[in-house]
Amino acid sequence: MKIGFSKDIHVTKKGIPLILGGVNIPSEFGLESHSDGDCLIHAIVEAIFGALNVGDLGKHFPPNDDKFKNYPSTNFLIYTKELLKKMDYKICNIDSFISCEKPKLATYIDKMKENIADLLEIDISLVSVKAGTNEKMGYIGESKAIEAYCVVLLEEVK
Repeated sequence: MKIGFSKDIHVTKKGIPLILGGVNIPSEFGLESHSDGDCLIHAIVEAIFGALNVGDLGKHFPPNDDKFKNYPSTNFLIYTKELLKKMDYKICNIDSFISCEKPKLATYIDKMKENIADLLEIDISLVSVKAGTNEKMGYIGESKAIEAYCVVLLEEVK
């Protein structure tokens, strides 16, 4: 068994879509990034990469490569699913957390979980997504950024 952890953060920017867990969420701002800025998926992918000891997101999808400009982060999950198969590992559990002051995410959590489970071809019961605020403190509390954390447990397929 292997465990991985990651955190991802992106600065908010007005006039671009907010995408978290592959869900386009109505908001006055989105997340600035070379890709679509989906910090939840980025944290999940990097936690899996960490457990597999294969480097980070930038190694697999370089931010200076224009083919990944505005790239859908859902494609990162598809790539990661294939990497897991190639390395003979399966996901036992994903536990993730999104920290943001706004917008409120409760009504989007189930769709995020469904998207992640579908893209990784795992049962939705293996995917936990939670969200909370930063009680108006710091850059998260001031809505200057959104942050996501993830812990993943993998098991070797025998």
